[in-house]
Amino acid sequence: MSFGEAAAADAVQDAFVSAELRWNRVGQLDDPAGWVRRVAINRLLNQRRDERRRQQILAEAGATVARSDVAVDSAAAVDLRQALLALPPRMRAAVVLHYLGDLGVADVAVAMDVSPGTVKSTLHDARAALRLVLEGARHA
Repeated sequence: MSFGEAAAADAVQDAFVSAELRWNRVGQLDDPAGWVRRVAINRLLNQRRDERRRQQILAEAGATVARSDVAVDSAAAVDLRQALLALPPRMRAAVVLHYLGDLGVADVAVAMDVSPGTVKSTLHDARAALRLVLEGARHA
């Protein structure tokens, strides 16, 4: 999966999460699928705009990134992705919604149909599991 495909997949996932969290309103629309498409497209456009802005700021500041730093960051991202995929689905969903989707514990609880305490416990267990996997990958 290329970066563009990954960004698109993330945007679509975010759009569906947004629809689920707002289903009482979205479900009443004439075209809920169109709403999800529009949200996904807007997320992609926002990501592109933000990335261009970051690149412009870095260029204006004269900042350069060493290729070795990029390689380390890429390797770390691959390790994190593999660690996330190794989590059980419920843990992975909680981590993605909370940390990558920027949802609060209460919103994650609503999205997952569990109590906030269960979300906190699941996130705690997921962080411990990720820590073990990532530390093992670092020492391998």
